[in-house]
Amino acid sequence: MKFLFLFYFFALSFFALAAENKDEAKLKTFLQKEFPGIVIKPNEPREGFAFCWELIINQKLDHWDEHSALFPQKILLYHRGFKNPNVLVTEGYSVIDRIYESTLILDANQFSVEYRFFGNSKPDKTDWKLLNQKQALEDLHVIRSKLAKAYGKVWIATGISKGGTTTALYSLTYPKDIKASVAYVAPFAIEQEDKRTNDHYKNKVSTPECRHKVRDFQRNLLLHRSELKTMLADLEKRDEVYFPMDKDKVIDFTSMEYPFSVWQWGFGCEEIPDKNADAKTIFDHIEEVVDFNYYDNKSCSEYLPAYYQFMTEYGYYGFDTSGISDLLVYPHLSNLEFCPKDADLSYHGEYMKAMREKAIHESKNIIYIYGELDTWTSCAIDPDPKTNAIKLVKANGGHRSRIRDFSDTEKQMIYKALEKWTKHKAIALPY
Repeated sequence: MKFLFLFYFFALSFFALAAENKDEAKLKTFLQKEFPGIVIKPNEPREGFAFCWELIINQKLDHWDEHSALFPQKILLYHRGFKNPNVLVTEGYSVIDRIYESTLILDANQFSVEYRFFGNSKPDKTDWKLLNQKQALEDLHVIRSKLAKAYGKVWIATGISKGGTTTALYSLTYPKDIKASVAYVAPFAIEQEDKRTNDHYKNKVSTPECRHKVRDFQRNLLLHRSELKTMLADLEKRDEVYFPMDKDKVIDFTSMEYPFSVWQWGFGCEEIPDKNADAKTIFDHIEEVVDFNYYDNKSCSEYLPAYYQFMTEYGYYGFDTSGISDLLVYPHLSNLEFCPKDADLSYHGEYMKAMREKAIHESKNIIYIYGELDTWTSCAIDPDPKTNAIKLVKANGGHRSRIRDFSDTEKQMIYKALEKWTKHKAIALPY
């Protein structure tokens, strides 16, 4: 009896492995045909997936030029099976190796696509004019259209922050590609420096007392400028980085950025150091909320394309210096400081304004997730009740608000919507 059990166990394992190897061989042949010149590398296996690959495909720099140069675009593939639903992750920056909630809920394959001009997805020569929403959305459409020949027609889009906005834009632009979308903390800014963000942290979030405490902390930070500059020099040595701007400018930027970030990340009033805090306490708190490394050479290089897109098309936020301007060395700083110096930085907001209106009135099968405290929620989409879109705002939640953070009743509403839209059974999240 024991022998029969072992034989049965090993037989099942053998056939499962054979099926997995068959899927791998079939998929490699398919990908090499659909994406000429593709590079396929195995990634570390993840629980629940038959195999995981890193793909580098050749993508057109300009989709509307038949003679366009190509650039490498990175995709992380997580394969369960050809008959499973498929989640297309619309990253807003470099691709990250993580499994998204929609993938777990629908027992889906996942394809995480790196945004053009980020990470490993950079052209040899940068033509900044080709870093725009329309080109990036066409990247996704090309990838999804080719992969759907092997993986079927049930596709869900999802993304976070800038990637969440990309999810909504993709769903609105190519509605036939996608059965459902989950857009997390997705802002739709309508100005180069959207003033709604300032209004959020000046007048709306938390309590007047707590907002005053935020301003006191900004002043205290600036009053400890000399000590903080010494700490920044130590940070450069410790992390083997340097600041491409002078340290007075780093400190000014940090102080101006603080009220946006402290609410974006959902910090509580009790976590803000009081006005008697010393330089070490201030430094440690900034490291947690803003992160001084955000202004070092590595981060400035990594986010250079993001700032170009923010300040020319996507829209972003500015700084409110009331109450601290007397302590600033550079009182007129803006996020244009972080943009490429060789690019036209004229702002063209017509596209995002038009897409915001479309998102309000035409969102179909889209779930918008926001956090109440998050400064970006000031730029949230409020879908017209005539649409079937769902918007959920997590009370006291920040930019990390996810489906897992909501009540069981709200989760069930999401599961039922995804089941209805995809015609696939939803599985409750394991956490």
